[in-house]
Amino acid sequence: MPTIYALSTAPAKAAIAIVRVSGTHSREVYKLLTRRVTNPKPRVPQLSTIYNDSGEVIDHALTLFFAGPKSYSGEDLLELHLHGGTAIVRATLDTIKLLDTSSRQIRYAEGGEFSRRAFQNGRLDLTQIEGIRDIIDAQTESQRKVAIGSASGKTKALYESWRTEIVKNMALLTALIDFSEDADIESAGELFSQARANILILIDDINKHFKQIERSELLMSGIKLNLMGPPNAGKSSILNLIANRDAAIVSNIAGTTRDILEISMDIGGYKVVLGDTAGLRKSKFVNEIEAEGIRRAKNRFKNSDIVLTVISVPERDFSVDSLVDDLIVEEAKALSDKEIVVIVNKTDFLGKDKQPDDIKDHIASRLNINKSNIHLVSCLTNNGIPELLSSLTSKFSRMTLADDSEPIGASQRVKDLLQKDVLENLERFVTMEDHDVAFATEELRYAAEGIGKITGDSVGIEEVLGVVFSSFCVGK
Repeated sequence: MPTIYALSTAPAKAAIAIVRVSGTHSREVYKLLTRRVTNPKPRVPQLSTIYNDSGEVIDHALTLFFAGPKSYSGEDLLELHLHGGTAIVRATLDTIKLLDTSSRQIRYAEGGEFSRRAFQNGRLDLTQIEGIRDIIDAQTESQRKVAIGSASGKTKALYESWRTEIVKNMALLTALIDFSEDADIESAGELFSQARANILILIDDINKHFKQIERSELLMSGIKLNLMGPPNAGKSSILNLIANRDAAIVSNIAGTTRDILEISMDIGGYKVVLGDTAGLRKSKFVNEIEAEGIRRAKNRFKNSDIVLTVISVPERDFSVDSLVDDLIVEEAKALSDKEIVVIVNKTDFLGKDKQPDDIKDHIASRLNINKSNIHLVSCLTNNGIPELLSSLTSKFSRMTLADDSEPIGASQRVKDLLQKDVLENLERFVTMEDHDVAFATEELRYAAEGIGKITGDSVGIEEVLGVVFSSFCVGK
């Protein structure tokens, strides 16, 4: 197998750039680059001068060698911690490339190849590798927490415990085959009942696991929030305040926002996808383009996790009864299955005689929502915005985690295997009418093999490796 090398840090100017070399020729690469005759000491950082093929100095770098199998890849692995100038990195990579000969095969790594070798050498299983990929891709604190569970091996341990349970029940039934002459019909039935009871418990555990995955998926894909309200209520101003930048055009002209403006952001450590939509008003006041924007907005609300309904206090002639118009009430009824949070904007226009509780009581009654879901804010003074964000963060936590549970990440590959190869075979086993030991054992064996495909501990796993590693960056 050839020795591989790659830049493992971002290909841009930086303080430090790390070049990795993995394989049987890593020691030779070290000696040829540093012009040293002795092998590097494992796990001992050394200040080394890096030379090109002409003997010119490329850089003064920190070198770190890991002897296999106690390395990330499970092979001898060399790290060159260079100064991060692009010329230094390019010269180093070019020099390593020249070390390739017919007797010393060295080539640039493919995407994810270091991790692939870690899997092939038993350092990591597939769930851990997918967790590492998710750690690299994580943009928020909650996404990092989801990924770290898989990368640390917690998910692997859970799946292995399920596989062990399946194998134990396979052994229970296999005993009937091995000692069939000594087993009577009654004892066979008891063994089947015992195995069925055990597998039913396991099925329940797997279904609970699926529910945790579904909740945690919101953390990875992003919680979908959309702003709903009449024109000029301040939806775009709310979006800009939450996003902490001028993402939406703010204007006093009604109908400024016509198409969906979508912003991805971090709120309290949660990935949120926030959409600004066209203001809702009666069709006789809108042209064809604005009408299309309103139609798209309504479709968008149906796919929301939370609908942020923005209404505003008028500058003069304030009346509590006129705060929520009939169009908003009608749309809220159509979204009765959605969580609706009301944001009352422009509260700086409220007189001191206006009581917030009276306003909240009226809105809660009109829209049939809880008072705790109503927030009085002012985009002008920022009043109420921190409390709104804090309330949303609490909602995100409840949406994504059950009590005392940890977030669990799983790729589509894992979910498909759990459903089709594991659950379906286990369910076929528990619904078998007769006590055909051979068929029953086969169903359990298929389920155990399904878990093996998830972790990579099964025959024929090569077919899924390409999918797993295709999204990795080079150098990982």
